[in-house]
Amino acid sequence: ADLLGYRYETPRGTFYDVLDLSEDLADAGFPETSALAGSGLSRHWLDADLRIVFAKCKTDQRELFALSAYSLLSVLPLADKDYFYRQRIGLTEVLSALLNLHPPHFAIIDACGAAHGSGGRQFPKLIATNAVIAGVDPLAVDCITALKMGADPAASPLLAGLMAALAMPALANVAGSRARFADFLLPDPILAESTRARDASPVFASLTAPWLQQVDENLFPFKNLFDAKANTLIAHHLADLDRDPAAGYWLISWNFFFSWLNQSLYAWQVSADKDSVMRRVKAVSPETLACGPDDYAVMERELLDLEAWLNAACTEEKPMRWRYLNRAVVFDYHHTYPVPFEDFVRRVDISRTIQFMNDYIGGTVLPIERDADGRPVKQVERNLYLPQPNYLVWSGGKEIDVSKIESLVYAPERQRMFWKTIKSENQSATYDDGIVTFEAVGDGTRVTIFGRQLFALPPFWELVQLDRYPQLKNILVEDAYTTFFSRTFSNFEALLEQREIAIGRAWHKPKTTHDSPRRPIETLLKLAGELSEAAAPAIDGLLASGESVATTAGGRGKVQGKTDSQGFTHFRAGAHEPEPAVNNPATAWLSEFYQGYVQALGRDFANPHPYAATAGKQQPPEG
Repeated sequence: ADLLGYRYETPRGTFYDVLDLSEDLADAGFPETSALAGSGLSRHWLDADLRIVFAKCKTDQRELFALSAYSLLSVLPLADKDYFYRQRIGLTEVLSALLNLHPPHFAIIDACGAAHGSGGRQFPKLIATNAVIAGVDPLAVDCITALKMGADPAASPLLAGLMAALAMPALANVAGSRARFADFLLPDPILAESTRARDASPVFASLTAPWLQQVDENLFPFKNLFDAKANTLIAHHLADLDRDPAAGYWLISWNFFFSWLNQSLYAWQVSADKDSVMRRVKAVSPETLACGPDDYAVMERELLDLEAWLNAACTEEKPMRWRYLNRAVVFDYHHTYPVPFEDFVRRVDISRTIQFMNDYIGGTVLPIERDADGRPVKQVERNLYLPQPNYLVWSGGKEIDVSKIESLVYAPERQRMFWKTIKSENQSATYDDGIVTFEAVGDGTRVTIFGRQLFALPPFWELVQLDRYPQLKNILVEDAYTTFFSRTFSNFEALLEQREIAIGRAWHKPKTTHDSPRRPIETLLKLAGELSEAAAPAIDGLLASGESVATTAGGRGKVQGKTDSQGFTHFRAGAHEPEPAVNNPATAWLSEFYQGYVQALGRDFANPHPYAATAGKQQPPEG
C-alpha cells in the first residue's frame, strides 16, 4: 500500500485503513453446489455494513475489458488468482458464486481517465473520458461502461458468462449520458482471441505473464533474473500495439504458437501420459440443480423405453449390442465377474459408477435425496472425460463435459442407476444418458451398461462426413465403444482388487493464502541447474584431459602441470625447467564459460530476488 501511494489519511484529515482480504477468514457459507464450496472470505468483507467495489475503466487483452466484476477477484482470499480461480475453476463460476451470496452493495467505475487500446492492463494508455459510472448492480454498471467504450457487453467472456448465470441486468433506470467515449480504442479482437488461446494453458499463462507487461522494477523487482532479462528484451516493443501493427502481429503469432504447443502437449498427454493431465474441478450447472421429482420420473420411463427398443432391435447374444437411433448410438455392454453380489456392491459403489468409467478426469457429484440406510437415491453430477475416442484429440476433439440427474434403485439382488444429461457446458454432447445394472447371477455378479450417446465431432471429421461411408463408420463406432467399455470394466476389476484407478494430476493445494505452485520458469531453471551439476564431472574431465600451462611465482618461468576438477593446477616437485607451452584457446574459453555458467545458476538460486535490495532510484544492471 505504501508503494502505491496510500497514506492512511485523506487530504481533509480523515483516517482510513488498508485491509488484506486474505486475512481474518471466516466460513462464507457457500453451499456444496457452489464453485466456492468450502472457501472462506475475510470478515472485513462479510461483516461490512456497506461493500463497495471501485474499479478503473480499462481494457484487457484477454477479457476485452476488465471492470467492476473483474475487480471482485480481489475479494477472494487466495493470492494466486489466475491459478486457483481462473485456471482451476473458471472466472464465471467463482464470481457468480460470490455475487449470488456476498455481492457488493454498490459499484463505482472511475472513468475520469481510462486505459484504452490493445495494450490493456499490461501497457495502459491514458485517455480522458471524464465520467464516473455507478450503481447498485455491478453487472449493470459494467454493461453501461462497455457500451460507452463502444463494446458489445457480451464480447467479454466473463461478463457474458455472468449474465448467462445471473440473468441480464436491467438498464431501464439509467441516468446520465450514454454517449460513447470519443476516440476510445478497444483491443484488437484477434489479439484478444489469441491471448485467450495462450492463457488456456496454466504453463504458458504463468510463463509469459512477466515478460509481456510494463513493470517498474524499482518498486516491483522480478523474482528471478531470467524474467527480468526477458521483460527488458520484449516488453518495450509492445508498448504501443495500436500504432505498431508489426508488434501486434508478432504478439498474436506467438500467442497462437504457445496455444498450438499447449494443444500438442495435451494431445500427447491424452494419448500417452494421462496421469499428467490436470484434473478438472467444476460445479454442477444450475439447470441440473433445478430439476424436480417429475424430471427424474420422466427420465426413468424414457430410458426404460429405449432399453426395450434396443432389446427388440437386437436379437444377437454378445457382450456389446448397438444400433443408431436419430443419429445417436443406443447400446448395451455386459460382463460377469466371479464375485458374489454382496461382495461386489460393497467394493463398487453403484452411485459412483460415472466416476469409475474410463478416462474420467474430474467433476462433482451431489446427493439430493437418501434412503433410510443413507444411500443416495437421487443425485446430480457433473462429469468430464478425456476426448472420446482418444485419437480425436489430435484433430481438436473436445473433452466430454456434461451435467446429469441420476436416480438409484436398490434391491436385495439387483441395483440400478439411471442418468440423463441436462446440459453439456461445452456443447460436447447432445445425448449422454444411460442405465447401469448390478445383478446377482449364480455365484457371480453381472454388470450391464446401457446407454444413448451422441457426441460432437471435431470440424475435420464433420467435413469427412462419415455417414457417406457406413462400413467405415460402423468399424470406428464398434472399436470406440468396445475400447471404452472394456477399459471401464477393467476399472471395476481394479476396484475389486482395491487398486487405484484415478487418472490425472491434482492441482496444487495451498497451505496458506499466499502459497502458490512453483512457476514454470523456476522449474526450468532448477532443472537446468541439476543437469549442469550432473554433467559437471564429465565435462570437467573432458576439459582437463589436456595439459594446462601455469606461471610460477614471479613469472620467472613456465612449468607444465595438470588442472583438476576444482580448478587447482598441480605441479611435479622439482620441475624448474620451462617446457614448451600447450596453447588451446578454444578449450580454455569453453572451460571458463562452463564454470561461469554453473556459478551464475548457483547465484540465481541462492538469491532469487536480485534487485530486491537495490536503492529506491537504482536501476537494475544492464547486460
